[in-house]
Amino acid sequence: MTRRTQIFESIHLIDTPQICRESIRILLLHPTQFQSISIFLFSPLPISLFLSHLLIHQYPKIPPSTFKLTTLLFGQDGPPFEQNGPLNILSNSLFSYIMCFPSSITFLLLGKAATAHLIANTYNGIGHSRRRLLARSGVVWVKLLHTWFWEFLIVLGLSWVFGVCLATLPNMLFAYGICSKMIGVWVVLGFLGIPFCIVFAHVMVVGSLAKVVSVLEEDCYGFESLVKAKDLIKGRRQTALAMALISNVGLRLVEGLFEFRLWKGISMWEGPMLVSMYSLVLVLDTVMNVVFFFTCKP
Repeated sequence: MTRRTQIFESIHLIDTPQICRESIRILLLHPTQFQSISIFLFSPLPISLFLSHLLIHQYPKIPPSTFKLTTLLFGQDGPPFEQNGPLNILSNSLFSYIMCFPSSITFLLLGKAATAHLIANTYNGIGHSRRRLLARSGVVWVKLLHTWFWEFLIVLGLSWVFGVCLATLPNMLFAYGICSKMIGVWVVLGFLGIPFCIVFAHVMVVGSLAKVVSVLEEDCYGFESLVKAKDLIKGRRQTALAMALISNVGLRLVEGLFEFRLWKGISMWEGPMLVSMYSLVLVLDTVMNVVFFFTCKP
């Protein structure tokens, strides 16, 4: 029995801890290639993210375009613009998203494509060439962008529905004299917040797997890849959600550490180290999704 056959026979029944171990084994199997992908393709995203935090820290006044957008979202009678108020938090989040948008649709997608091809070559026993990986990643970038666009539309629709409910239902409760607007906001958050988070998490999980499908499957991208990814994770949703939880906790820890050091006074060497840590978590997240794809693939 060949090594390739052993891998594919043993990979179909593994759970979350085993997927993590298999992902770490693959990372250690090709450390140079993954380190190159982390530096040249994944690092622009954390650089953009940390730069947005730095600008917000240095210039507390939110950029005019972001402030106008959030003002239009809440209206003239929206919540006050306080230091830790909802409008300020939303403005900061929108500003960070705008800063990260270019790198998230270019370098990040290219990094995911290169990582998926590298792991597929490992399982198929094909030799690795950096130039070939980069060329193949560039070819499938349009497919990944198409898939990302459909995922973005779904997330945008969910967020719009949740925002409309959060803006209108408290006013309706107040108009009927049931409760005040503030209590109405918490009531709506309590009833709709948890279902929204669950649906949002499932969309993120399906979207992550759909990007792998777009890279490794011929003529399958966009909405079709989302449908196929949804079918692949049937019966494995808990595993997928556990993997997403591990990755997001790692990313939030690094991001929180950067913000903490930013307020305490960050050193010159800490920035590149935190960028490297964030990039490695992104690489690990992508590797786990690719391994998960092979476990779900019939």
